[in-house]
Amino acid sequence: MRLAKSALVALAVIGAGALAGCGSSGEPKISASGVLVNQTATSAGQIILTQVGAQRIGVQTAPARAASAAAATVIPYSAVVYDPSGKAYAFTNPRPLTFVEVPISIQRIAGGSVYLTRGPKAGAKVVTVGAEELYGVQTGVLAQT
Repeated sequence: MRLAKSALVALAVIGAGALAGCGSSGEPKISASGVLVNQTATSAGQIILTQVGAQRIGVQTAPARAASAAAATVIPYSAVVYDPSGKAYAFTNPRPLTFVEVPISIQRIAGGSVYLTRGPKAGAKVVTVGAEELYGVQTGVLAQT
């Protein structure tokens, strides 16, 4: 019985010590790794990431390709982001660490390729990994990346 009480007291002390470390620390907050700029009622604006922010997200891109006469461009399916209303978008990467949301119109999806009637031009870099995180920054879901 005495051993059980000692074990219980030891657990309580350890638990209290662990809880004491749960408050806010004196360490500074991690600064934002990206910002949304030039957003207006008619423009989605641009997301500009720091090098660290891009690494945290793991951003990867692929070029949009020219398609047949029926479709303007082909992009990887992983580049497509849907908003809650079902509208489709892709993020382009016009300059290093700069990303722009582009509305797209999908003609058809075949395997891992999306054939567009409207969207990025052939040769434009589209985000294939990290687009969801960029959408979160765009919509305010992820205020800091």
